[in-house]
Amino acid sequence: MSIKDMFKLYITVSRWEFLPAVLIGIFIGVFIGADSIQSLISYEFTPILIEGVLIFILLFNVGFMVNCWADWKVDELYKTKLYQSVIKMGRNKLGILVIIHILVSIILAYHITIQLNRIEVSFLVWIGIFLGVGYSIEPFRFKRRGLLHSLIALPIFFIPGVYSYLLVNSLSITANYTIIFIIAAIGITIGHYALILISQAEDTPADKKMNLITPAVKWGLKKTLKISYMSNFVGSVIITISLMIMFLTINYWLLILTPIIIIGRYFSMIEVYKLYKKSYILSSEDDILSEIRKKMVVYPTWHAYGLSGVTISSLCILIVKTMGWNLPLLTI
Repeated sequence: MSIKDMFKLYITVSRWEFLPAVLIGIFIGVFIGADSIQSLISYEFTPILIEGVLIFILLFNVGFMVNCWADWKVDELYKTKLYQSVIKMGRNKLGILVIIHILVSIILAYHITIQLNRIEVSFLVWIGIFLGVGYSIEPFRFKRRGLLHSLIALPIFFIPGVYSYLLVNSLSITANYTIIFIIAAIGITIGHYALILISQAEDTPADKKMNLITPAVKWGLKKTLKISYMSNFVGSVIITISLMIMFLTINYWLLILTPIIIIGRYFSMIEVYKLYKKSYILSSEDDILSEIRKKMVVYPTWHAYGLSGVTISSLCILIVKTMGWNLPLLTI
């Protein structure tokens, strides 16, 4: 097998189609946490930032590779591209690749921890590894344990944002500014786990056959769509309010960015809302499932829309701090 073919298999089982949208979470943490653009591009810090992003990408790949390794039989039924990629690559090779990724990530995280004197970095990496692997593999296999399925949202959304914030910010975890950011990260986690619920709902028939009690299996597709829409709405409210508070602590003129955040969140929710409303006029779960699968082609854009306004706002926060244009209305 050529290197080119092997790389194609690698990016398939790593699900790189989701990487651009999820990688945005890293940039949000960096933009909000950094003191200035100069600090990010300094000779001393840039290698650490690159190292930190590399850890994120490695562990992002681990989560999906482990899922493909564990669920190759499930994927044979409906996700044939993933199944065929695992077969061509070989499960043993895929397993070894996962172990190498994890070991490299741990070593790099330890190096960053020493450089920054931030034990939280290694702590978050270890938690991310445990949750990312435990999601798919026994004896934990969170994906089949009802509400414990939601733990997957932590290594995908919450941990990357907080992790990247801690990479570039020296404030303590209990500082008010840090707490506001963590609340925003919670909102992002809730809002985008709502979208994961729909992605996972696509696998409902196969999950039932494999006795996997995922949320969609437990609740049914109609209730899953309803909870997805409501969770997305709640997450969007938390995101918007927490960022508005952050604007007021830096420069109140940043409030003019609020409509951009709201518009981005709207486009993240509208397709979910349409699916939710349509589910009540469809006669069967098969029809609902068919509608969900039609939307999976554009599914990654739902995440991108929802995070676009947040990312733009985060970049503006960094620019304001870099230029020294601080006009706080709130003191924290």
